Amino acid sequence: MNYKHFIFLSVVVLMMSIVRWNRQDLVIRQYVGADDKKLGEKLGYDVEMSLDSYTYVQYVNYYNGEEVESEVTKPYSFRFFIPLIASLLPFDSFTSLNIVCLSTEILGLLFLMKVLALIGFKPRTIFITSFLYSFSFPVFYYGVVGLLDAPAIFLIILGVYLTIRKQLILLLLTMIIATMVNEKVVLVLPFYFFFNIKEIGFKKSFMNSVIIFVAFVAVSLIVRANTINADSSFMWTVSTSSLIDNLTRIRTYISLALTGGIPLLILVLTYRRIDFKQSHVFGFVMGTIFVGLMIVYSLTAAYTDGRFAWYLYPFILPLCAYGIERK
Repeated sequence: MNYKHFIFLSVVVLMMSIVRWNRQDLVIRQYVGADDKKLGEKLGYDVEMSLDSYTYVQYVNYYNGEEVESEVTKPYSFRFFIPLIASLLPFDSFTSLNIVCLSTEILGLLFLMKVLALIGFKPRTIFITSFLYSFSFPVFYYGVVGLLDAPAIFLIILGVYLTIRKQLILLLLTMIIATMVNEKVVLVLPFYFFFNIKEIGFKKSFMNSVIIFVAFVAVSLIVRANTINADSSFMWTVSTSSLIDNLTRIRTYISLALTGGIPLLILVLTYRRIDFKQSHVFGFVMGTIFVGLMIVYSLTAAYTDGRFAWYLYPFILPLCAYGIERK
């Protein structure tokens, strides 16, 4: 792995983060989707802020000793680990949260490059593929605005790396930590299972996957039962109204296209170069499919935007690398 490339691409991530840092939205404020400025002002910031960001910042405030427990509602309360880490930093809560998120974006870049190197891609291919990660819409738009998707993306990439390295114990520990960060990290599991079908056989892959899944669910239930405003039975509710709202909102299509468009286009144009017989390719394809299923589910149960398509990156970018690689 070329660490000069890593340093350069880390600087790209930093540059991509300047405009939207702490929702300042320098130059672009009139063009971005409007959130509630009252939420930002309530926290002492002269910026618009989504409910998600507001709640996570309040979670940091909670760990800093403020009486805001009622503001940290489920399911946000289950994702306590990053706010807890942010509360240890000597900055205001919003800044601290985004410093942690920026750090995980750079760590995600590092391990993406390591994954590509493990597979055996040339340095040029690793650089271009990693540039697609660094110079991307989700890094620019969602990375440092008080959301917890960047840490989840990092943990998924780390999970992929540990799977390819066959580090089961470290992967299990990563998944346990992930239960306290963001439940979407469970998307590592399909990659693990399908990758290892060819590596260690169906039976052993299935048994290991069950062990990881049981540990993930068990710790998740413990976390949900013991965090503030706990509710271990909480689930996203499927509703027709959510589906209609998402399908009739132009921002749904624009944000999904801006996030997933370029990698998906590269994949569609170059898929013939991919050797689908390789175990890691099988895992990446199935990981991509499961993220697609999550996006479909989100249309019926959540506010769907490009953040959901960001979860394609750990799986689809390595597939894009085959189209970028020169023989």
